[in-house]
Amino acid sequence: MDHEDVDREHPDSAGAGLTRAAKAYRRTEKAHEEARRELKRAAVRAMAAGVKQSEVVKVTGWTREYLRRLRKDRKDHGDD
Repeated sequence: MDHEDVDREHPDSAGAGLTRAAKAYRRTEKAHEEARRELKRAAVRAMAAGVKQSEVVKVTGWTREYLRRLRKDRKDHGDD
């Protein structure tokens, strides 16, 4: 990790930056989690509709194993 941009002479400034970043993260966390849930559902639906698993891997960046677990979890919970 590169720390060259840290202003060691002004720790208050660095602390304020940390606080802003944490608040921004918390503001967007719920939306990110919902988007991830929707992407999981879309991936499972796509595979069920015949989209090749390799294409879903390419689009999502997830592994084949992760996609197999998603599909299995959906079937186990009756979501498929």
